[in-house]
Amino acid sequence: MRFPYVQERSKFLPIISMQIKSKVKVDWITFDAFVDSGASYSIFKAEIGDILGLEMEKGNKILITVGDGSLIVVYIHRLIIQIGDEEFEAEIGFSKQLGIGFNIIGRKDIFERFKVCFDEKEKVVEFI
Repeated sequence: MRFPYVQERSKFLPIISMQIKSKVKVDWITFDAFVDSGASYSIFKAEIGDILGLEMEKGNKILITVGDGSLIVVYIHRLIIQIGDEEFEAEIGFSKQLGIGFNIIGRKDIFERFKVCFDEKEKVVEFI
């Protein structure tokens, strides 16, 4: 599966659309997220958890170190997600303190499932 980079603030970034199955509806809800090979976990903004019908704080509470060295509180939930045509369960974290402006797709359960290749020259990210 090939996903073209998205232009954000005059830069091209590996941002893809993915779906997460809602807990309150039978529907899939589509979200954009930055593919980050340096992130251990996938972390989404807290309001995404609200949209999905999660009781965010009932998830497994962990502390994650972010780029500036500070710690943020993240609540991990096991959810059904879809990337391209692949549907599977993954641990997704939600945090009120995610401050970078993007949802993050990290390595846990996702990079472990796919070979993820960044092609900066062609501005695409591939999930194989």
